[in-house]
Amino acid sequence: MAENGSGKFLQAFLRNPGQVGAIAPSSRFLAEAMLEGLRVPEPGEVLVEFGPGTGAITSAIERFLPDPGAYLGIERDPTLVAHLQKRFPNLRFVNESAEHTSRILEAEGHSRVHSVLSGLPFASLPDEVCAQILQDLHRLLHENGTFRTFQYVHAYLLPKAKRFRRDMASYFGKAQKMGPIYRNFPPAWILSWGA
Repeated sequence: MAENGSGKFLQAFLRNPGQVGAIAPSSRFLAEAMLEGLRVPEPGEVLVEFGPGTGAITSAIERFLPDPGAYLGIERDPTLVAHLQKRFPNLRFVNESAEHTSRILEAEGHSRVHSVLSGLPFASLPDEVCAQILQDLHRLLHENGTFRTFQYVHAYLLPKAKRFRRDMASYFGKAQKMGPIYRNFPPAWILSWGA
């Protein structure tokens, strides 16, 4: 199997396409772009990754972070969590839903969130799950915090994708839009809110 876990990713998509949202892991080009310009966490801060999947973006995050203790991955699929724990033994992953981020961070002993990088398919998640995640983000990201996600070019104008951006704007203002990243399948826009 490929190092990036393509087979595991496709299996996860087939098990639950609404939660996975893509048939292939993110490319290294998208992963690197997700970290572009992001400041390094200060001691005591944690970088949270929503939906690390098979670790395509996690791999870039691991190289970026000076301290692996400054990372927390939240992944709902237990098969993918087992894969991530094996692939990244120095990083911490929890088998949970991102809608419970506040509780997870409290249980893990983290009080300061540096940034949240997300691979979640917000356009295909239930509205109540999106609402809970956005409320948590609003509470957790301090004034220097950043939230980044990506939306595939083909889905960017879908009503739920537009609503997600509108809801984010109501909490965090207008997004900085980067891309599109064409060296990803499918091509994607990166959206960033905050510092």
